Amino acid sequence: MNSIGQLWHPIWLLWWTVIGVPIHAVLKAILGFLSGNALAESIGPFGIAIVLLTILIKLVISPIFQYQLTTSRRVQAEQRRIAPQLAAIRKKYKKDPQRLNQETMALYKEHNINPLAQMSGCLPALIQSPILIALFYVIRDAHQTLPIHDFKFLGISLDHTALQAGQFVPLAVLLPLLAGLTTFVQTKMMTPPGGMASQDATQAAMTQNMTLILPVFIGFISLQFAAALALYWVVSNLFSIGQQYFITGWGSLSPPRLGRGKAA
Repeated sequence: MNSIGQLWHPIWLLWWTVIGVPIHAVLKAILGFLSGNALAESIGPFGIAIVLLTILIKLVISPIFQYQLTTSRRVQAEQRRIAPQLAAIRKKYKKDPQRLNQETMALYKEHNINPLAQMSGCLPALIQSPILIALFYVIRDAHQTLPIHDFKFLGISLDHTALQAGQFVPLAVLLPLLAGLTTFVQTKMMTPPGGMASQDATQAAMTQNMTLILPVFIGFISLQFAAALALYWVVSNLFSIGQQYFITGWGSLSPPRLGRGKAA
């Protein structure tokens, strides 16, 4: 156990130095800037600081996210291009699963396609995990380390969980719900229109499971931790949805187009 602790401590120290300390410093600076502002005090300076911090973090990591989106879009376009060949392989070897898998993988290899590319929708969550963990510790110790006396934001106690005693539950549960909903929207946007039609059964199942399970998981996690983390996740998702729309469009979300009736 001691050897594991000795190995983990330098990693923890590096993570906290690179991510935790800057998050704490920026949050403290924003709170100092908002101090004494009547409008900020009426809304909730801690919540405003979380929103501004989230936007700043998203701006810093947006090149990574944009690269991932661009790469994913290229792979998805390639998958649509080989869809007829893939359909022919499935029809020819539908009674021979082993040969079907071999021929499918050979086709993917020929066109330099990663069969797990559709799972790239998890990447934003993975990238932000170290940030969320650091933010958790900053919020946990905020009473002692940050110049803040009130953690309320639009009536929500950001240092409490959504269901914790002293929390205004009817309003606070909106944040976990929005965290799950915005995650669902973002994940759907990762998949192009008709994208699952070009996948084999295994890929389609993986995509479908990710689309449904990830939002539920995020919503559940948001209920278990301080509401400030859910606020961070909602703002982060909204930023990513906007960025994603301008790069890949709505994907398979396909909202209804208004104002376009039938031609006469």
